[in-house]
Amino acid sequence: MPTRHKRPSLRNKLAIAAVLIAFQGYLGYHLIEGNFGIVSQAKFSQQVIELRIERDQLAQTIDVAQNRNSLLTADRLDPDLLTERARYLLGWGNPNDLIVPTVSQ
Repeated sequence: MPTRHKRPSLRNKLAIAAVLIAFQGYLGYHLIEGNFGIVSQAKFSQQVIELRIERDQLAQTIDVAQNRNSLLTADRLDPDLLTERARYLLGWGNPNDLIVPTVSQ
């Protein structure tokens, strides 16, 4: 009993090839432009640099604030700093002080 095998048509082969090429194009596009692609990696590194600079500035601000706070503790009270802050907050001045008005923004 002879068996006859049907050969796949050229149209099916071309359709499969077209689908595979389109899938490779999709993967290639996302390799370059995707969320974790090559372009995004450059943006991430720039953002990391900016955030490190901001972190360093905030750390410096925290250090200054902690230093000023430590001067106001009861065991290390600095009388000059205390009178300066009290005069500034109350708007008072000593008659011997030279007051220079500044424009505050």
